[in-house]
Amino acid sequence: MTEGGANSSSNPYLPTAPEFDWAAATRDLGNIGTAMPSMARLWNFWAGGKDNFLADQSFGQHVEAIYPRIVDMAYSRLRFRARVVRTLVGEHGIGQLLVVGTDLPLRDEVHDVAQQVDPTVRVLYADSDALVMSHARARLNSAWWDGSKHVEAGLEDPDALMEGVAQTLDLAEPVGVLLVNSLDGLDDAAAARGLDVLHAALPRGSCIAICHLTGATACGLAALGAARGVRISGSPHARVPADVRAWFAGLDLIEPGVVSAPRWRPEASPWPRSGPVDLWCGVGSVPGARPRRGTR
Repeated sequence: MTEGGANSSSNPYLPTAPEFDWAAATRDLGNIGTAMPSMARLWNFWAGGKDNFLADQSFGQHVEAIYPRIVDMAYSRLRFRARVVRTLVGEHGIGQLLVVGTDLPLRDEVHDVAQQVDPTVRVLYADSDALVMSHARARLNSAWWDGSKHVEAGLEDPDALMEGVAQTLDLAEPVGVLLVNSLDGLDDAAAARGLDVLHAALPRGSCIAICHLTGATACGLAALGAARGVRISGSPHARVPADVRAWFAGLDLIEPGVVSAPRWRPEASPWPRSGPVDLWCGVGSVPGARPRRGTR
């Protein structure tokens, strides 16, 4: 197994991917600042990851002391993401997934979850954060040929994003879009423009999944940062569940609608089920049903 999970088997369906160039990545990332916390790294810290720095850890611990449920939210995000992927691939037969706002690698990665259901699913990871995408190129790689790709662009520049998407995915076929880590950091105008571009580009039968930090927690993060003189890269904008619902205008909401993350299609688990958190989510489909793949 090569670095980043590339399979070295001689099986023609599992060709060896090029080894990741760690030296080049180190050079590319040499100028990336680590003195300021970022939401991508904070979510990684709260979910038990190691891809974070002292600034993230210090601020993350401070937040956790005041909002202990932030840890529940970090795990709820990952559980929601996995449930959405299984729903889009298993129930809706979607064979292409676009992850806009890539999380730093942790567990239950999108391509792993999707390809457990259908090994032919293709996943495109997209983010404008160079550090995040360096990790993605190194570690978010499918063992299946052509199973995962990467594009360095985010929803804040939707035209550049869709240009990269069009080079990788087939926009004549349904696409499942995951916005689990991308709308929080955008102001209202940027979020609306990004969603408008996505809506215009996606064919019928596509789906958009949204997860957003809301309520007191979103306000609290910004207030805590200001009180400590800390700027947070990607700091969430204060929104309420009604704002999240409004983003699904023109889409057909999938049951159970827009709800707190732990309540979106909870699955049987040996662990205690989390109660509601300030993390609201939902999935909408582009109107006009398409036949599932392999059917007429």
